[in-house]
Amino acid sequence: MNALAEKYKDKVAVLGFICNQFGHQSNGNEVEFVQTLKHVRPGGGFELKPQVELFQKCTVNGQNALPLFKWLKDCQKIPFGAAGDAKGNGVADNDAITQRDQSVLWYPIARGDIGWNFEKFLVGPDGKFVRRYSRYHLIGDIEPAVEELLLCTAV
Repeated sequence: MNALAEKYKDKVAVLGFICNQFGHQSNGNEVEFVQTLKHVRPGGGFELKPQVELFQKCTVNGQNALPLFKWLKDCQKIPFGAAGDAKGNGVADNDAITQRDQSVLWYPIARGDIGWNFEKFLVGPDGKFVRRYSRYHLIGDIEPAVEELLLCTAV
């Protein structure tokens, strides 16, 4: 996220939403979340760049999902990404709903639900949905789509 935000600065908005629906990995408040990034995962003193806007904790799945996420998931039910089962869990990466041995913490469960942390959504400068990316899709690999959007809007 930082590299994308740094490279495109005022041309692209990188937004981060904290959610505790995935294995209770974000139990604390927003300040504690930032400290977890810095000291635990990814750790090593990692800090979000000022260009990354971090929102307060929200719900992305189930009946209380933020309307933004209801819309984003409705635009594309299955995330984009490379085909195959890179994690060896018996299901295609883009088709996996939840991680193995994790309880689903929302209801109702829907096919288009966000399966785990770090799914990404690309929205154009006009507010139109572009694409939903798998949690395994590296953020740096989204750059060609960002470049294409910037070229299209520069005309």
